[in-house]
Amino acid sequence: MTQLSHNNSQRTLQTLLSAAVNEYFRDNAIAKTGNAALYRKALIILFFHITSYALLFAIASPYSWLIWAFHGFTTALIGFNIMHDGAHASFSKNKRFNILAAHTFNAIGSNAFYWKQKHNLNHHPYTNVAVADEDIEAFGLLRMSPDKPHYWFHRWQHIYVWVLYPLTSLFWFFVLDFLAYFNQKIAKQEFSQRYQFKDSVIFWLSKLFYISAYLLIPSYFLGWETVLIGFLCLHAVMGFLFAVVFQLAHVVDKTEFPQPDKNGNLPYEWAAHQLATTADFAPNSKIATWCLGGLNFQVEHHLFPRISHTHYPHVHKIVQRICAENQITHREYPSVWSAVKGHFKHLKNLGRS
Repeated sequence: MTQLSHNNSQRTLQTLLSAAVNEYFRDNAIAKTGNAALYRKALIILFFHITSYALLFAIASPYSWLIWAFHGFTTALIGFNIMHDGAHASFSKNKRFNILAAHTFNAIGSNAFYWKQKHNLNHHPYTNVAVADEDIEAFGLLRMSPDKPHYWFHRWQHIYVWVLYPLTSLFWFFVLDFLAYFNQKIAKQEFSQRYQFKDSVIFWLSKLFYISAYLLIPSYFLGWETVLIGFLCLHAVMGFLFAVVFQLAHVVDKTEFPQPDKNGNLPYEWAAHQLATTADFAPNSKIATWCLGGLNFQVEHHLFPRISHTHYPHVHKIVQRICAENQITHREYPSVWSAVKGHFKHLKNLGRS
């Protein structure tokens, strides 16, 4: 595989943005990592997550699937608000707290080591680059990038995609995690860091823990049928949220899909690449920002992944100003619904190519 590289000969845009954002934090004497508001939110989310898990055993009724579905919602909130910041070392100034926050991903079913390879080392540097970004890889079921093969059934992908999205976390946790573990690859890229013995032990123990906590133990008390229905409801909610939230930032009609030349050179400098391939959505919605852990500010997150999401509304204004002053496009949708429509339109257009 050819090594990919950005056109970073000058990094003019990155220098401008970094200087302005650093000035904001310096002048206001604010740490770039998480603050009291983030830690309060984390405690609230963990409270509802643990309580809803306990209720799976306490409430046995025809409507118990609603508790499983709500637990899936709280699981997604952990991923958006705690795991994601921890994985980017922005949850806390304390390295151990960041590691602990990142490893909540193991507790909810996946693997922090795999996430680091997939998200931090492949998706972030090479967003929407087909050979490196696994987030636009759907094994032919969907065509998310113009550089992917087109099949006849893609004509209806903008319709059947909504049936596939609830299966996202099931496929992720029980297929993609294991494919990455045994193949040591993300998309077509080799792992930059391979699993060590400790990482392998954590991988297998966390998978055993998850299966025990969500299938074996509940089945002993509640029965297989109840647990299977509930488990599918949990993943339907979590998988749908994971899929839609991440797709609305990149796989939409306003973003680009840059591809490297034969030598692996990409057309933009790193910061310009992030602005070309990423879009914000619902930037004025406090509810969306709280629930999604600032993932509606994906432009700011991609430009400054080591800054906690609690600061993104302020960073957003700075990035908008710098882009306006330099006549650079800042891609944005005013609401969640308008971003959903942008995603729908993008899939429809690529399906008819």
